[in-house]
Amino acid sequence: MAALGQCLMQRMETPLFLTDALGAVLEANPAATRRFEKHEGLWLDAGGRVAVRQKGRWVPLSRWHGELSVGGEVALALEVEGAVPMQLVLRNMAAGEYGAGQPGWVMACVEAVRMNRGEAMRRRFHFTLTQARLAEMLCQGMRPTHAAQLLGVKISTVRTHVGQMYEKTGTHSQAQLVALLSHA
Repeated sequence: MAALGQCLMQRMETPLFLTDALGAVLEANPAATRRFEKHEGLWLDAGGRVAVRQKGRWVPLSRWHGELSVGGEVALALEVEGAVPMQLVLRNMAAGEYGAGQPGWVMACVEAVRMNRGEAMRRRFHFTLTQARLAEMLCQGMRPTHAAQLLGVKISTVRTHVGQMYEKTGTHSQAQLVALLSHA
């Protein structure tokens, strides 16, 4: 059975690795090894412990030890420039020598982030939260005056947001904007 598990892990295209409670890699498939080598959001220190890129800094995986012991699962955004948004999902797999509830080993898997259309627009076009909400309203066919009422702002504020959205998307009319955002 162990040989079957090893074979399956080696053939997976999804980066997957196992660590001890301190973040030292016990086993990693080739996809995870490539990520470590290229520093694609993950890095191994000299001791073989995993670090995750967070707000421009490498943070040791052991930083989330407490959260794992309480919740059993933690999802961390991976910072990789120009890539599809990915996250590292950590799962507490066994209570080892550290006592009940404490992670003995951790399974980590890199997964695509599932986003709604508003989140996707915010990422792709660098919209503010209000601009993303307004974009959703316009894509649903709402007129700017009605959107202003629902947002609780003046129509001039909506026009300012729409103008900024034109600049961020390279469009010149509401029709172009809606057409672009509907396919985003």
